[in-house]
Amino acid sequence: MAKKDISKILTTGTPLKRMLLITEDIARGRYFKDRILTDHEFNQLSDSFKKPNEIKVWNKFRRAEESVSNALLNLQGGLFEVKMHYSNLRGYILVWNSIENAELLVNSVLHEIKDPKERKRIAEGGAKGIDLLFSKTEPDKEGYIDIKVDFEKNSYRDESGKSIGYKDKPRKTKEYSLWYVMNNVKREATTSAIKWLSWEKALQDYIEEQGFNVKTYKEKIQDMRDEVFTPIIGWSKYYGEINTGRPHPRLEEILKKYSICPNIDELEIDKKEYDFFKNVILGDE
Repeated sequence: MAKKDISKILTTGTPLKRMLLITEDIARGRYFKDRILTDHEFNQLSDSFKKPNEIKVWNKFRRAEESVSNALLNLQGGLFEVKMHYSNLRGYILVWNSIENAELLVNSVLHEIKDPKERKRIAEGGAKGIDLLFSKTEPDKEGYIDIKVDFEKNSYRDESGKSIGYKDKPRKTKEYSLWYVMNNVKREATTSAIKWLSWEKALQDYIEEQGFNVKTYKEKIQDMRDEVFTPIIGWSKYYGEINTGRPHPRLEEILKKYSICPNIDELEIDKKEYDFFKNVILGDE
């Protein structure tokens, strides 16, 4: 802001404009940005609040500033949780991609064996006891390797993890498959993103209601929002999408099985999380 603008607000600005300038200066200091006021100007502005209506504006904004700065710390914590789950899901997607590439590599070698019986014998021998992370390796009837990420396995533990004994019939479960693990992480990523978006909506509504139009805080919220909406991975395949610009019905149907990343644009606000943040964190009951 130009110095002449600051001087004008110092002498003729309304209590609201003066308070916004003070709060903007405080906000910039919190995030180690260059201040817009000198200490002398800050003190001049602060000392100018003397009348009852001016003191009322001062008190309102000081309470709002405390609430918003505290809310931003909570919002930042929520962002860390979102990014952690994004990172976990990204890791499993890279494992899935590596498994598919390994399957493709092995089968390209097996394809060079023209004798179907010999190829099948080699595939059966190679598949024994070799399972990549959360996958199951089997030979198919044509003598190629099929690495499954969605499969059932016998378990002698119940759903709570308690042993059921080897004399009893084992429980069939997909808990050891990569697909099961990835979907669990997807749910966690989706839940944390919904929570963050609900908290952010509550904070934005509070800011609007209070007339707390502080640029630095708004920019901080937008920076965090940009991170939440950043794709988990840069491959549209794992969103079940193709970017050719042309319709491909068969390919679109195949890609549905790869839709493991949550679509953040489609997520809706959770009223409970919204109310919690608005009433408890912001204290705006």
